[in-house]
Amino acid sequence: MRFTCLERVGIERAPGAASSLTRAGAGVLGLLVSAACSVDTTSNDDGPQLVPHCEDLNGDFTCQTAHPGAPFCSRCVPKEMDQGCVAAAPAPACQIDGGSDTEPTVSTTMREDSSSGDTSTGETGSSTSPADTTADSSSSSTTSEPYVCNEEGQLDEDCEALDPARPYCFESSCVGCTAAEGDAFCGTFDAQVPFCNAETDRCESCANAGADFCGGTSPICTADGACSPCTDHAECPDSACHIASDDPLVGECFDNSNVIWVDRSAICPGLGTELSPSCSLAQALVGITPGESWVVHAQGGTPYDEHVIADGVTVAILGSGVPQLTGEPGLNDASLSIVSGTVYLQGVRVRDNLQSHGIACGGGTLWMDQSEVRGNDEYGIYLTSPCEITVRRAGVHSNAGGGIRQFGGTLVLDNAVVARNGDGSRGPAINAQFSDVQILYSTIAGNDGVGNDSLQCLTATGTVRNSIVQGMDTGSVDLDCFVLDFSTNAIDTPSFVGADGVAVDAYDPQWFADPEEGDFRIVNAPFTQFGEVAVWQDGDPPLDADGTVRPVGGELGFAGVDEP
Repeated sequence: MRFTCLERVGIERAPGAASSLTRAGAGVLGLLVSAACSVDTTSNDDGPQLVPHCEDLNGDFTCQTAHPGAPFCSRCVPKEMDQGCVAAAPAPACQIDGGSDTEPTVSTTMREDSSSGDTSTGETGSSTSPADTTADSSSSSTTSEPYVCNEEGQLDEDCEALDPARPYCFESSCVGCTAAEGDAFCGTFDAQVPFCNAETDRCESCANAGADFCGGTSPICTADGACSPCTDHAECPDSACHIASDDPLVGECFDNSNVIWVDRSAICPGLGTELSPSCSLAQALVGITPGESWVVHAQGGTPYDEHVIADGVTVAILGSGVPQLTGEPGLNDASLSIVSGTVYLQGVRVRDNLQSHGIACGGGTLWMDQSEVRGNDEYGIYLTSPCEITVRRAGVHSNAGGGIRQFGGTLVLDNAVVARNGDGSRGPAINAQFSDVQILYSTIAGNDGVGNDSLQCLTATGTVRNSIVQGMDTGSVDLDCFVLDFSTNAIDTPSFVGADGVAVDAYDPQWFADPEEGDFRIVNAPFTQFGEVAVWQDGDPPLDADGTVRPVGGELGFAGVDEP
């Protein structure tokens, strides 16, 4: 047998009892009923029900009993919605046994019972509910304060639990990404989801955006979904990459509208276009306004027998068909002179200058990738003033006067070969004066200079790691290089072997594929002295010079440019 609220508080519903109540009495009675009734929430009686929240009863057990399709009790859902019962487990802050001390609520309209009726206190027709004592008999509604989120600028679990389409906390409100300033919000929220998808209103990977979404200083969409700076020319297929750390536009791709085409065999002077290339690399660089950045596509074939000067410009000379810079015949000057600015070389040979150096630098930056400087009468690279020099996956070899003279600035060798330089009466592989030297996974072998063959120092600093260092004679590293940090090398100078290096013999060409052509990949690897010495560290190149994966995770690998 079921009782009405009046019967439960001991008030007899005698005939005419309701009509004998005054309007004021009805209000008091309503409050009494509200305080004393425990209403059967499954009732189909007419009129609004006085429904307690599941939190005020037995939590999940109440939901499992009264609402089998919504077995979880949530503090974040008002009682008018199935007594606060939900189908999925709520976020921690919404669970009744933990979470936030402040109960989050949502605005909602109380649902009408499917069989409308009247629980009026008298003939006046007014109905009573805890939320609104002035509601009419046909419906009843309540509006709670909106949930104020605290995880500003983040994905808020409570927001997501209330509405998956508005999961972010922005200015203390739960919103989708479009209402939170779009891409700018997403990029700040998480760099791996910088794109605000207007259709889903969620922050997503840059891969889901358009091809031109990433740009500026972070033009590359990486595998992890983030927009990142470029670090290789191949990442900017329509132009080239500003790679050097001292390049004012580092990390950006070159403007693909600033492109010049040159071919030494073309009809002079040419327009500098792909269909009508300039016939002179030297003239192409002279025509660039100082301060500007240009890509120069140099076609191979006929050698560029001219003195090329870079002064105050940033230029990426990208070779196709292995163009060769040989210098101007009869001129005692380098084939390429860098006065100031930045020069990138990729796929270019600077060779066979019979009067002077291959490259001379009096200021600025040289960055070489997949290029070589070889067969020049003097040094391969010669500095007259401080310059920043990087030789990456490239070679400086077979130059009669010596390999690299670094005079101030920084020299970086990364998967580089400096080999077979010097004629026994002139310079060594590397002469470092007043400079910093960073040598990693490089092969310095077969050089023959006056004094120490491989490395000579004068007030130099730096590191030599995971590299092969072999001169024509053992002891090829100058003792004045003691200030450099040597570790995990295969090296011919006992003073610099250290506890983690390997002492090796003097240079022997049989261990390398083709030394005369600068190919210092290792042959007969198991029989060499170069294995089980190098230790890869975070930030080191993951691949060797020809693309083989280096051992990581503490596994010992080969020193030098090649991991057989």
